[in-house]
Amino acid sequence: MLRTWDNVSDYQRVGTRLVWFGHNIMTIPLVDAQRVRQQLDRILASAAFADAERARDFLRYVVERKLEGRHGEIKESVIAVEVLNRPSSFDSKTDPIVRVEAGRLRDRLSAYYEAEGGADTVFISLPKGRYVPEFTELRPREALTSAGVLRLSILPPDNASFDSFAVSPDGRKLAFTAAVNGRTMLWVRSLDSLEAKLLAGTTHAAWPFWSPDSLSIGFFEPHRLKVVDISGGPAREITDLVLGRGAAWSTEGIILFCPRPIGVLYQVPAVGGKPTPVTSLDEERAEVTHGFPQFLPDGRQFLYLAASSRPGESSIRAGSLDSTASKVLLRADTGAAYAPVLRGHPASLLFVHDGGLMAQPFDWHRLELSGERTVIVPEVRFRRWNESKFSVSGNGVLLYQAGRAESQQLTWLDRQGKFLSAVGPHNEYLSFNLSPDDRYVALHRHDDPDTAWPTIWVMDLSRGCAIFRFTDTDIGFPEFTAVWSPNSRELLFSRGDDRRMRLFRRTLSGGAGTCVLDTEGPKFPTDWSSDGRFVFYHSQCPDYRTMHVWIAELGELEEQAKSRPFLQHSFEEQTAAFSPADDGSAPRWLAFTSHETGRYEVYIRDFPDGRNKWQVSGQGGLQPHWRRDGRELFYLTPDGIIMSAPVNPGLNLELGASEPLCATGFRFSARYRHYMNQYAVSADGQRFLVNRPIPEAVQDAITAVIPW
Repeated sequence: MLRTWDNVSDYQRVGTRLVWFGHNIMTIPLVDAQRVRQQLDRILASAAFADAERARDFLRYVVERKLEGRHGEIKESVIAVEVLNRPSSFDSKTDPIVRVEAGRLRDRLSAYYEAEGGADTVFISLPKGRYVPEFTELRPREALTSAGVLRLSILPPDNASFDSFAVSPDGRKLAFTAAVNGRTMLWVRSLDSLEAKLLAGTTHAAWPFWSPDSLSIGFFEPHRLKVVDISGGPAREITDLVLGRGAAWSTEGIILFCPRPIGVLYQVPAVGGKPTPVTSLDEERAEVTHGFPQFLPDGRQFLYLAASSRPGESSIRAGSLDSTASKVLLRADTGAAYAPVLRGHPASLLFVHDGGLMAQPFDWHRLELSGERTVIVPEVRFRRWNESKFSVSGNGVLLYQAGRAESQQLTWLDRQGKFLSAVGPHNEYLSFNLSPDDRYVALHRHDDPDTAWPTIWVMDLSRGCAIFRFTDTDIGFPEFTAVWSPNSRELLFSRGDDRRMRLFRRTLSGGAGTCVLDTEGPKFPTDWSSDGRFVFYHSQCPDYRTMHVWIAELGELEEQAKSRPFLQHSFEEQTAAFSPADDGSAPRWLAFTSHETGRYEVYIRDFPDGRNKWQVSGQGGLQPHWRRDGRELFYLTPDGIIMSAPVNPGLNLELGASEPLCATGFRFSARYRHYMNQYAVSADGQRFLVNRPIPEAVQDAITAVIPW
């Protein structure tokens, strides 16, 4: 059980702040150097480090340098030369060896403390994004004496997974979105009930937020902000938008939200009306977007995440409906929340730092923080520039979802789903794409240490899964969904925001990228034809409400491509893939996903005319991929099963019946747009590269602590 703050005096202070979890109390950070060195010896002699000379040298170096007070030597360039035997000309922009080895070291430390070191009292850790280690010590805590502290585990509905959630202001109900059979829906559950109620008319709902009276829930659907009463009735449209990023509802009937992935916060009456801007971007801090607001008790002032394109510059700000002026409270990469005064606890700001849920005393009248930060939950799930997996009510009920940020692992599976090998480090990749020669993986990342923008990286499977940054970090725009040229020597990707994205092509060997298409609207490339002439991408242009399939015909390297809509209907069509040809001839068919029946299904059309259509899937289908000879088509079911359909791609297309092959462990939710590729097929169709959730890193349950 978690312990309330009333009983801090019950414990002996060994360090400078207290942390409650499990059956221990952690104190940070004052640990005797001799005990740290003894712990280091235990770790280095353990089975977890037995076959890891680099990890042993890395850990010994950073620990000893910190204990000796030589912090200036604990940096990437010095570690590369002194520990990893790189030349003095080492350049971290082209050689990621230190970051890779640091990630592997963190994994080994976790494995040690989960097994051999489970009973150890001294912890040595390497915080993400830094190389200076931290030392902490555990002390047994006294038996619990306080009453009235209840801890619950809340599971998602059967065959579903939680996506986003919020506790009601009165602390009695939970609103959450959960993916069931590929559809993310809105649910509500009383905390004193075992049953959750599905709210009708909320398909594709995301990021729920409560009305102040706890009787209605606001939420986002694609391109719309809506409100629904929990007692029943249809959802009401409040306003249109491009893509929501969290919202809050004030006691004065104002909804605060961000209508675009890049931009400022707007306010709109909860009964509907014209949105008006409330915040302004701080150019000096290179801010690019505001999101995930939370109102303070007066209903006029609010907290929000101000994301910056510069690493370390994103912050939690306090703003007001009465002015566009705001105040920076602290640096953070995810949203924050206000926890009110309750049973003697100080009013606090809750936020995520180094993967843990923190609390710091906060005076909302003066908008000032004070005192020390206290760790409330050691590991809580979060996403950079996005939401954190916690919510707190007006009367102190805390809900959170534990887990690590790097919660996925690229994995090779055979056709029966048998594990073959893990590929690269634990990750949080947005999507990836396997090269036609099976040698490289293009990675779409939102955790680049040198920029806050999403960037494109490449993993070389033939060189021990070495990872290097493919695109530059000083561009000033996010980058998306790279696709490979037929010869695996080039990548084509998009760069820009929702108003205007450009398509670039760039060789794997380096050099300046070439812009091949510069037009209005978003663009997400999905495939490059085997003859090298065409690229499919999808875009919401021109209506910004529905995803359509577009095609770009490439010219010479310096020429602008010619683009046109290829599939454009009133329903979504996306993830188009050309049928491949080993001889480099023009494609004859395309596979794609369509929502025309009200459920995503996979279809094939002829190319280039597109007049004839064949349905491939029957019970839902997503993300089609061809075998390299074009004689088999694979796709995912909404619950993550890889399906196979034999294809005779002659003059007259012949399709065989689809059969299930293996489970990936992947579930679609609002977090993963359907165009964000989550699996790949080897050239011979015998192996699948899947970015699977790591069971021990992701917990399906939501933990409720009443009071905390």
